[in-house]
This record gives sequence, structure tokens and C-alpha cells, in this order.
Amino acid sequence: MNKFDNATPQEIVEALAEGMIRRGDGCTAALLKLDGFNDDHLRLYGDRARERAMALTERYTRRAMPARRAA
Repeated sequence: MNKFDNATPQEIVEALAEGMIRRGDGCTAALLKLDGFNDDHLRLYGDRARERAMALTERYTRRAMPARRAA
């Protein structure tokens, strides 16, 4: 039994996005599989999760760095 068997698609997307953020630039499918995701999760939800991860990190970066220092 996989820990994502009873998860909704949105929960899988969120969990995948969090995994991508946690792993950073070196994130690979093999590393995400260590977190319990399977090929179907990555195929079905990977693109949405990547977009979500990018949006979350962009928002965090903007909040963490004052605009005058970001330029």
C-alpha cells in the first residue's frame, strides 16, 4: 500500500510540489520516488506540481527579499 493511495489529486500535486521544493534544483524522478511517488503520479501530476512549486518558491523569494535588494 502506497501512502498516496487514498490521496486526492490536489493532495498529490501539493505533496509533489513540496518534494520538489525540498529537493531543490537537483530534484529527479528517482528522488521523488524515494518519497513514495510512483510513475503514474509523476506522469499525471508532475507538470501541475512543477508549476505549483515554481509559484510557491517565487512567492517565498519575493517575500524574503526586499525589492530594493532584489534588483
